[in-house]
Amino acid sequence: MSKTIELSEYLGFLEEINNLPEIEKAQIIEVPEEDAEFDISLKIKTKAGIDKWKLQRKIQDLRWKYSKEYDPLTLYLEIE
Repeated sequence: MSKTIELSEYLGFLEEINNLPEIEKAQIIEVPEEDAEFDISLKIKTKAGIDKWKLQRKIQDLRWKYSKEYDPLTLYLEIE
């Protein structure tokens, strides 16, 4: 069963991601795996010298902030 979302549902999440000071650019992408299902797929380019593990923890915290109690937001990330 495929999840269907309205992008507007996640506008706040996407705005917060885009406003993180570690991120140079964030864009929505298609998931490279054919059978994988995610609510949002992002490709993120970081600024120079950024700890990508710390950034990923921040993004995961935001993911939980915008998840529904019994329906967590599924997220695919590519971080450069």
